[in-house]
Amino acid sequence: MRLASIFAVFALACAPDRAQPYMPAAHLPGASAPPDGVAAPPAATPGADVSAPGCGRPARPGAGVERVEAGGRARAAIVVVPEGYAPDRPYPVVVVLHGGGGTARAARTQTDLERVAGGGAIFVYPDAIGGTWDLDAPASSNGDVALFDALLFTLHGALCVDPRRVFVTGFSNGAYMANQLACRRGDRIRGIVTHAGGGPYETKGTYDAEGRLVCPGKAVAALVVHGSADRTVLPSEGKKSLDHWTRANRCATGTTPAWSPPCVAFQSCAQSVGSCAIPALGHGLWKDAGRVTWMFFESLR
Repeated sequence: MRLASIFAVFALACAPDRAQPYMPAAHLPGASAPPDGVAAPPAATPGADVSAPGCGRPARPGAGVERVEAGGRARAAIVVVPEGYAPDRPYPVVVVLHGGGGTARAARTQTDLERVAGGGAIFVYPDAIGGTWDLDAPASSNGDVALFDALLFTLHGALCVDPRRVFVTGFSNGAYMANQLACRRGDRIRGIVTHAGGGPYETKGTYDAEGRLVCPGKAVAALVVHGSADRTVLPSEGKKSLDHWTRANRCATGTTPAWSPPCVAFQSCAQSVGSCAIPALGHGLWKDAGRVTWMFFESLR
């Protein structure tokens, strides 16, 4: 059977029998995405003892298409349950956002992130409408924010996920969206890694007296990866992202080498913040993108 999603919080008690395995090609009777405003899974608070209701339910390893309702539209994502999935082990969730004009299927082939993770996470590859993520609509009416909410809520109810370790990574337009989600859903996201992107920003958002975007909730951990020769999304865009997250996490100005050269970590941050400025890299994924992305996520316990 396919992922069970929950219409309302009380429906958790009425979910199908926990012995039914998750098979992402089929559909559980009566399942639906949570409507706007329904409470999300527990917050991504480091150290919190949280057990997802999906723990204990068998699941078939492999990739399948999950369909949800989000923002009044039918949406889809590839969900990958790792080989050797243990139904009583909480797994981190990694949401991977494709670049502008891309697809979920293409995003999955463009990085070795799954291989590097070695079965250590559940991966989610959503599809944007028309290939482009909505960076402009406010969170309350943003279909892509609603998609994130619906997918996370559905996974939480059907698989053994660790709500303290929800991660988002993306390339280009997807990297911008990762920053947007981290700003708008910081209570659900533990950390992000952005590749050749920028943000966060919000056209109708709240800005302080110095013109800096104010994000609700806690700041997230962030690693900003950008090529020094990128002429499509200029390195200055990545610098703006880095400035946002170092300020939000109250980092000191000093850095130390971390993860893999030429990456550095900022010191004394509330949540980890790092930068990888890749010499001579244009608008593309760094050859070590998957390995360093997973190293960063693995470091966030």
